[in-house]
Amino acid sequence: MKIKPEEFLDAPVPGMSLTAEPKSRPWRRPSQVSTVDEALSLYTPIFKNKKTTKMMLQQIENGVPLTTIADVLITANAMEGRHTLDVGVLLAPVLVETMITVAELAGIDYVVGNEERELPEERTELVNRAMRSIQETEETDEEPMIDEDVTEDLEEVEPEEKEPMGLMARRSVS
Repeated sequence: MKIKPEEFLDAPVPGMSLTAEPKSRPWRRPSQVSTVDEALSLYTPIFKNKKTTKMMLQQIENGVPLTTIADVLITANAMEGRHTLDVGVLLAPVLVETMITVAELAGIDYVVGNEERELPEERTELVNRAMRSIQETEETDEEPMIDEDVTEDLEEVEPEEKEPMGLMARRSVS
């Protein structure tokens, strides 16, 4: 596979990530807080604000797992430089437990996100019908979509080694 000159010029230049001003990005600065307790104080206004709590409860009622909501909150705050990701990982169970308490107080059923859910009978029946229709169409097709001889040949073919490319790649001796 040859690289077109246009594609070669679209690649990032080595050292390009170092061209921004120092500390100009949130991830290039120390985080605002460095402990779980301090980071938890950043999240308490979310649960105290009626508007944000109402929006969060609507998402929980729609079936969004609590772990997903916690991940979104943690990722957003880490991107803004409020705390690091490792502090966020340690904070996630506290956020999930808080959301469980809020949902129970509101009388809303919730999905934590770490349990295995079984498909309802309606969905299972839909999946079974779809699988039967696929099998029926495969049986009625005159020509198979994939030739068996081709699939046997594919298993025997070894992947080709790609030649190293780029400015610092070793030149091949030919």
